[in-house]
Amino acid sequence: MNKQTKRVLLANAFFLNNDPKQLVEKFKPYPPLAALYAAGSLRAQEIEVSLFDATLSDGLPDFIGAVEKFDPDLLLICEDSFNFLSKMCLSHVRETTIDMIALAKARDIPIAINSSDAADSPKPYLDAGAEFVILGEVETTLVELVNWLNEEQQEAELPAGLIYNHNGQWGRSVRRNTNRAIDNLPQPYWDLVDIEKYRKAWHQYHGYYGVNIVTTRGCPYRCNWCAKPIWGQQYVCHSPAYIVEQIKLLQQFAQPQHIWFADDIFGLKRGWIEEFAQLMSEAKLKTPFMIQTRADLMTTSTVNALKSAGCQEVWLGVESGSQLILDSMDKDLTLKQVSEARTLLRDCDISCGFFIQLGYLNEDIEQIKQTREMIVDMLPDEIGVSVSYPLPGTGFYDKVKARMSNKTHWQDSNDLDAVFNATFTSDFYRRIRNHLHQELTSLLRNPDCQNTQKHWQNQWQDLMSSAESYRNRLSTTFAEA
Repeated sequence: MNKQTKRVLLANAFFLNNDPKQLVEKFKPYPPLAALYAAGSLRAQEIEVSLFDATLSDGLPDFIGAVEKFDPDLLLICEDSFNFLSKMCLSHVRETTIDMIALAKARDIPIAINSSDAADSPKPYLDAGAEFVILGEVETTLVELVNWLNEEQQEAELPAGLIYNHNGQWGRSVRRNTNRAIDNLPQPYWDLVDIEKYRKAWHQYHGYYGVNIVTTRGCPYRCNWCAKPIWGQQYVCHSPAYIVEQIKLLQQFAQPQHIWFADDIFGLKRGWIEEFAQLMSEAKLKTPFMIQTRADLMTTSTVNALKSAGCQEVWLGVESGSQLILDSMDKDLTLKQVSEARTLLRDCDISCGFFIQLGYLNEDIEQIKQTREMIVDMLPDEIGVSVSYPLPGTGFYDKVKARMSNKTHWQDSNDLDAVFNATFTSDFYRRIRNHLHQELTSLLRNPDCQNTQKHWQNQWQDLMSSAESYRNRLSTTFAEA
């Protein structure tokens, strides 16, 4: 008879200590929400569950302690597929996960993995000793896997949505369809989170306590650099009522003072934001929050509803000030829509951030200049600047994979190496990033000061004059791709 799987330890491998930018510069720690959803589903089936949360942990000795204390029958290392940091498939997370697998294998604990990186590249994890990689969203597959492990003979087919390693032989079960009825999921099991540890950390660095929530799963848009290994080209939405109920529960349990809605795109469904704002008002809830969305979704009605609901900050995926580059990305967005969204948000006194991406295919000096001009003209309140990052499963990756470097993944979130032959070297893109941040900060402080504007224009011209010394001689172009 097989040993019964009655106790499941959930864990993540993103230690902030391994990511200097997130630990020192940003420090906005959030618990692994995907693991909390998985825990909620296990709990609903009366399966005993515990959580090792690596986020604020000092290191692997804490993980060993959690394993020895809980003595699990199954370990699931589950990265937070809702958090953009997990979607980056960083090398430090893979390396730590493999270390955790080794520590669990030494104690004869069966191991399953669920992450964007494992979905893209299951081999390193299975070779390290994991028995299962859960593909796609985790909740239903995990519950069915536990039930399958508890069958006396295990003669039934494996649950859908798995890659497995049985005595060195790989296999794959049938594909699992995306859950379209996500309101039927139990609420995340927040009881497993050390709330006071998070609260203390947030207050120490920011003076308030923030939590993470998601209202949706996936994204239906076709940006060809965007990796979607968990949900694919699908978009599923919780009802506003489900989310307001979750906020009520969190207010009773944890009293957060800020919410980050971690959705790729918040409020895509027509009328969703307006209904959400109405329900928040009826519940007398007004916790300040931040979202990510698209510029073309920012209408007068939507922005007013966001303001009414408590939105303080909106981040827009702008990417470039060149329409040529936006079209090359299949972004389905115009610069006119970006400008209109910026104006609407400013008029409602909602902070606006732009995500900017440097180094995309065929971007040259002219397109880089256009991006800088857009930032200077529109003056977003903040910018986040990255470099085009080809991940498996994307059209962008397919175009550049023949000219990828030996390094295929960033080590940490501040890496920004161009891991393919971009037009310019990584050092040049870092210099541009630094300039854009510094110039924007200065202009926001002194928007009408001509001396400030002249200073930064001179700095920019000096930077551009050095561009040819940073040019890659074998850059990838669309013609070659």
